[in-house]
Amino acid sequence: MTSSDESLVYRYEDVLRAIGHFIDEHDLQDVVILQTDQGIMLHGYRRPRPGVPTTTSFVNRIFTSEEIARIHEQAKQRRGTGSKLLQ
Repeated sequence: MTSSDESLVYRYEDVLRAIGHFIDEHDLQDVVILQTDQGIMLHGYRRPRPGVPTTTSFVNRIFTSEEIARIHEQAKQRRGTGSKLLQ
């Protein structure tokens, strides 16, 4: 993944963790993740909520390098400094 100004390189573990958080937040299922020239493309279906008479909706999202960088930074802040057992 690159931007016009600089090259942003992340481990796939970090990218998948960041996108996984998005998947959890939006309650998605049957997800497909593809890396493209534009960024990381995500296709999936939003799960219907129990008791809500709606149909499953399709979600199509592209995460740019800049978005991945922002999401990755937010994830690091959520994790904090780690377990006290490992310090």
